[in-house]
Amino acid sequence: MLNYTFGFGDEWAMFFAAEPWPVVAEQRGLRLATLGPPDLAHQPDPDTWIAGLGSLPLLAQPGQRWFYNTSASVLGVLCARATGQPFGDVLRSRVFEPLGMRDTGFWTTETSRLATAYEPAAGGLRVWDEPAGIFSQPPPFGDGAAGLLSTADDLLAFSRMLLRGGAPVLPADAVAEMTRDQLTPEQKSYGGLGPGFFDAVSWGYSVSVVTAGERAGAFGWAGGFGSTWLADPARDLTALVLTQRTLDGPGGHPLHDEVQAAAYAALG
Repeated sequence: MLNYTFGFGDEWAMFFAAEPWPVVAEQRGLRLATLGPPDLAHQPDPDTWIAGLGSLPLLAQPGQRWFYNTSASVLGVLCARATGQPFGDVLRSRVFEPLGMRDTGFWTTETSRLATAYEPAAGGLRVWDEPAGIFSQPPPFGDGAAGLLSTADDLLAFSRMLLRGGAPVLPADAVAEMTRDQLTPEQKSYGGLGPGFFDAVSWGYSVSVVTAGERAGAFGWAGGFGSTWLADPARDLTALVLTQRTLDGPGGHPLHDEVQAAAYAALG
């Protein structure tokens, strides 16, 4: 689960098929929203969600290859069951409160602080969600793969926790495992989210890791809702870009790349 090789999740080819794959159509009917874009307002409760997932066939044998997204959703359900708490409460008590991340959660009553969210459309952009929309009330399913609100200050606190070795929420050896390459060449040979996805990049425990080049050892991820995070332990650097525009795909957006490049250039 932690390195996303349990046998199910997003695969590049499914997004370009002439007809929806049967498993994609089936998960849509179950409202799982785990193959393709999230649908936070319509996912079922965690027990119904995990039962629906269990009714679907695997896409590969466990350990064979990497798939995106679904592993994180399952991990959230497992955390909730292990603790006897909703996943949002687990995150709040185990991570957000110890780190002072006061503005992070699956929803907020302070909707005046939210921006209108947009997604690409023919000829420009269209509204994806408004401030009084889906983030103004608790979601049916606290999804471990998508849907947290946050701020630059809160995400910086989270990144600094990892850069200093995990204190006070994780032991240093757990952070070391989380942020190193956990995939074999064979697992990566199937590809990831598009051609060249694993060029100089691999996957740790629920986080992307850079394996070659001047940024080797850095880690982070680009979230489809328009956020990117990069942490570089060798330089004690965190680069965050939070926008209200969903990304066009796993390749990100030039703005995010430019901000990261500027951060590195500023260090000389």
